[in-house]
Amino acid sequence: MNKATHFISILFHPLFMPLYATWLLLHSGSYLSYAVHPKLQQFLYIVVFISTYLLPAAITWIMWQKGWITNMEMEERKERHLPYLLTLSCYIAGIYLLFSLPIPRMFALTIMGASLAILTSFLINLRWKISIHMIGIGGMMGLFYGFGRYFHLESLHVLMLIAAIAGVVAFARLHSSTHTSTQVYAGFITGFAVEFGFVFFITNYLIGA
Repeated sequence: MNKATHFISILFHPLFMPLYATWLLLHSGSYLSYAVHPKLQQFLYIVVFISTYLLPAAITWIMWQKGWITNMEMEERKERHLPYLLTLSCYIAGIYLLFSLPIPRMFALTIMGASLAILTSFLINLRWKISIHMIGIGGMMGLFYGFGRYFHLESLHVLMLIAAIAGVVAFARLHSSTHTSTQVYAGFITGFAVEFGFVFFITNYLIGA
């Protein structure tokens, strides 16, 4: 069971969430599935993968090799401060590149929402350990719920899938004793609130202005 929970934690690591979200948007059956040329889709995946996973993961690995953190999971709350900030910097670079591409801005907004979730995680982590895994999956649900409500993206099937995954991830984090139930539930609620609030804000106060 320990191997299974560890595999689940890796498969649904928060750094994978932007890549998964990008794939879901491109396969949503909406105009987003056709608005990006196949060759440009490949470049989109590359930008998202490098800026939101490869670079942050490489930075964390280097910090682990240098002995600055005890393991890649960063189970100690204080170890997470610098990796969070460096990861946020990588995300911001990715956002800049995505806004420069001739693609719908929803893809860049997806990474912006994830960046806001990371910043929130950093601030909370200064005083209290919270489940970043659940912030990631909760953020995915908040993002697609917001896209469905304000951008008329058909997202019911996606929300059902995310809800099922959230239950599996929550079980894995609790079974591994990495987090308490309060940290898990708080992570999911925080992620959902931050990303849904982000979509609500840009829709009502920026795009709608």
